[in-house]
Order: sequence, then structure tokens, then C-alpha cells
Amino acid sequence: MKKTTKEKINRSFLQRVGDKKGLLTIGIIGIIIIIILIVQFFQNSETEDKAEQAYSVHIVREEDPILFDGKVQAAKVQEEYYDASKGVIAELLVENGQEVEAGTGLFTYTNEENQQLLDEQNHQYSRLEERYAELETELANAKNAVNKANANIKENSRQINLSSENSEAEIVIEPETEEVQTKLMEAEADKVEAEAAIESQDMSLNELEDQMEDITYEIEKLRKGVTTTIQSDFEGVVELNKADPISLQSSEQPVVRLMSHDLKIESSVSEFDYNKLSVDSSVDIYLMNSDRELKGKITKIDSLPMQAAAEGPTSSRYPFSVLPEEAIQYGFSVQIGYSEGVMYLPKNTVIEEENTKFVYVNKEGIAEKREITVSEESNFYIIESGLEVDEEVLLDPDAALTDGDEVMVMYD
Repeated sequence: MKKTTKEKINRSFLQRVGDKKGLLTIGIIGIIIIIILIVQFFQNSETEDKAEQAYSVHIVREEDPILFDGKVQAAKVQEEYYDASKGVIAELLVENGQEVEAGTGLFTYTNEENQQLLDEQNHQYSRLEERYAELETELANAKNAVNKANANIKENSRQINLSSENSEAEIVIEPETEEVQTKLMEAEADKVEAEAAIESQDMSLNELEDQMEDITYEIEKLRKGVTTTIQSDFEGVVELNKADPISLQSSEQPVVRLMSHDLKIESSVSEFDYNKLSVDSSVDIYLMNSDRELKGKITKIDSLPMQAAAEGPTSSRYPFSVLPEEAIQYGFSVQIGYSEGVMYLPKNTVIEEENTKFVYVNKEGIAEKREITVSEESNFYIIESGLEVDEEVLLDPDAALTDGDEVMVMYD
């Protein structure tokens, strides 16, 4: 009996020890499981925090074009108004809508006052012509008188020389010799008189020639002023004021307007956008009366502002011209779209690290950290490289965000 009791006591003790070890093992395993669960809980919490962080995005796009209102006009316009100094309008030489070449007559003036002056100058010129003819006759007669006097002088001198050779030593003046000497003196006097007449007539003829030259100049000038034809300066289309010549003389409208086939679009830019435009820049042209769109380029930007109306805006506006690539009807209203070709980036998308700028780009729910090159302008950055159109950039990225993290995005 005693032996049996001892064995039972021993087994109970060993069993109790085994039970304690088992409980300890179970406790250790339980602690390990708890630790694993805690770690997983925090890892999952961190992942959930990151996954649950939702970001707004900025979609990279080129800025909308600046729009300007414009009007289609002829590149060159010739407007001819009535000019009373040229006379009265005598005749219109073209029709409305007619296409003409450069140098085509458009209309003519007739100046009655100049016609009267022309008649007077012609009459005076005729009188000078008559006097000139008379002087030419007198000059010819004087030259003939000189020739005759020279002939008489020669003949009388010959006779005197002949008488001198036949005379004897003593001097005898015969009546015939004396008569010949008288004739010689008369011939010499006739020559002097004729030469003086030639000199005077030459002077008179020279004076008449000068007067006739002056009158000829006046006649030519008056002749041009009697009938004046206004011509086209370039090739184009004629627009007439639909009135008769008499009423045109009292109209404030041009008698004829000539418009070139070459077109331009006139518009204006404010002082705030003035420096954005440049000559030869490409623009888009939108026709207001249709869905038609075409290209063009800026050909001129004025450096002086337009004169502002009293009730108009206080900011200055500067005219500029656009050349369309295709034909448009005169007078059509258009809008001119000018794109700066730049992409802007809000400053709250950019992270700066050691003088290098980065952004986070949304790639199908994954944050991609990317280096960019930008230039600063006011409250924005201008993108120079690193981003493309339509890419989504996270706004206000969290400091804990890293490359490759999952992100949720919100779209406005």
C-alpha cells in the first residue's frame, strides 16, 4: 500500500511539471503570435494611411491662346477724294467691282480756269512766233546788206588800186577816182549799219527764244492741269461711291476706293500682352460666321498706342496686323488666337532638394518622383523640361511620400 501511494505521488509531480512546460510553451507561442499581429497591424495601418491619402492633381497643358478681335481688310487701300484744285470731275473711267491693273485710269478732272489760262498762253506764244519770224526776216536782210556792202567795198577798193597804178608821178585827183572813194565810204557805212542790225536782231531773237521757252513750260503745265487723270497705284478691285460726278464733288466719301487682292487682318493688343507678341509669330484665325479655322502670321506691331476714346479703357492698346494664309472676304469679323507655347506649373507641386526640383507624377495610381527643369515667373513655374502635356502632377505632396507609393487622386 505504501509503495502504491508513493508511485502515485511521483506521477502527479511529473505530470504537474509537464503541464507547466506545456503552459509555458503555449504562452511563448501566444506572445509571438501577438507580436506578429501587432507588427502586421502597424504595417497595415501605415500602408492604409498611405493608400488612403488622396491628392488633387494639376494636369499639364499648354495655356489657352490669347484671343483678339479682328477685321479683314485689304492690305493696301487707295482712296481718292475730290480735289477742287484740279477742277471738276469730268468722267468716271471704271465701274464698281471692276478689277484693274496698276496704272489704270480711274476718273478725270477738267479745270476750266486752267483752260482759259492755257488759251491766253497759246495766244501770247503765237504773237511771239510772229515777231520771231519778222526778226528772222530782218536778220536775213541785214546779213544780205553786209554781203552787198562787202562786195561794194571790194569792187571800189579794186578800182582805186587800179587808178593808183596808172597814175603818173604828179598827184592828180580825177573825178572818177573821187566818186569811187565816196562809194567805198558809203559801202563801209552800210556794212557797219548792217552789222549793228544783225547784233541787235540776234539779241532780240535770243530774248524771244527765252520768252517762248518760258511760255512753252507754262503751256505744258497748264495742259496737264486742264485734264487730270487719276490712276490706280496697284492691282486691285474698285469700289465706287454710287453717285454721279456732280454729287461726288460735294460728298465726304472718296470718289474711288481701290482695294488690293492681298489681305490683312487689323487688331489691337493691350499693354499687358504687348510683349508677348512678336513679328512673324504664327496665329490661328477663327471666322466668326462659320467653323472655319486657318493659319496666319503677325506682320506688323505698332510701337505707338492707339488714341483712346474718352469713354474707353484707360490701358493703352497697340494696333497689329496679321497676314492670313488663305483668302477671306473683305470685312469679315474674325478672332485671332495667339498661343505662347508655354506650360505653367503651380509652385505647390514642386519639391526642392539640394537645388534640384522634383515633382510626383501620377502613373495609374503610383507616384513617380521626377526631376524637372523650370523657370520662375510670378506665382508659377514655366516648364522647360521633364513633363509632357496631359501628365498629372500631385498637388501638395506629403513629406512621407516616396517614389513608387500607391496614391489616390481626386479630379475637380
